[in-house]
Amino acid sequence: MLHGGFLMDVRLDHSNGTPVAPLAEILSDLAQQLQHQQDAWRQRLREDPRQFGAVEVAVHHTFQQLADQVVAGLLTEVGQSRALEDARKKSR
Repeated sequence: MLHGGFLMDVRLDHSNGTPVAPLAEILSDLAQQLQHQQDAWRQRLREDPRQFGAVEVAVHHTFQQLADQVVAGLLTEVGQSRALEDARKKSR
């Protein structure tokens, strides 16, 4: 968050972790991840259609993780703007 006029620095895992990439980069990476996952899900179902329930759970889990990445990217973008600082000041 912005504290004392400093811009937000969003990182993965902890304060010394990897900085979150820009949202455009995250979205590009997510498209690649989804393509890979789709192939794996299809293959799994071709090998054993009875795995549909487990694949469904895996799809939901994957999209939840991808959503978390998008939210982190959005937070990074907003944290790099003065809009967040202005909103913080207005909320006081």
